[in-house]
Amino acid sequence: MQHLDMSKIIGSRDRPWFTVAEVWIDREEARAFYHAEPMIEEEPGLGLADYWGVQYACGLKLVFEYFHHPGNCGVVSADVFCPQHVERHLRHWKKSLRIFPDEMFQIDRESMFIRFQETMPELLTHRDYQVMRQGDDGNPLSMGNPTTYRDAQCWVTELEKSIHKQIYWVTRCDTLTADRP
Repeated sequence: MQHLDMSKIIGSRDRPWFTVAEVWIDREEARAFYHAEPMIEEEPGLGLADYWGVQYACGLKLVFEYFHHPGNCGVVSADVFCPQHVERHLRHWKKSLRIFPDEMFQIDRESMFIRFQETMPELLTHRDYQVMRQGDDGNPLSMGNPTTYRDAQCWVTELEKSIHKQIYWVTRCDTLTADRP
């Protein structure tokens, strides 16, 4: 996990950030987990907030926002809309993580898809890939839900490291007959 320079992210309109979850842990636990001091920024009308940003080896970027209000809740935003990928990386906070329903930010999300479709076409493929595995009988089986290519690749990498060895691959949902490795 690598830290992101929050001064280049906060207030920038160069790329979208998708609000995907809230995490019910306090700021001190977050600070200990990130091993870094937050960037503190004044949000007009809302007060001070702590921000951390991280990037995982697979490329997933997450930003965490904690307002200086009573309570132990932060908001998690991702560089691509893919809640299951966020859940996979924040497994250690499973009991504290609440994924927002898809429809909660649907209008905002669709507006960002349209605005950034030319420069970030991968935003339009957020449910186009499927993780597959070879069953014991040799037939392909789909795993989980359709997702982004990055999430599917990340999950395959994780599965290949597991004790239960299988053959895993990623395919486009519209071509579930893609070549296996």
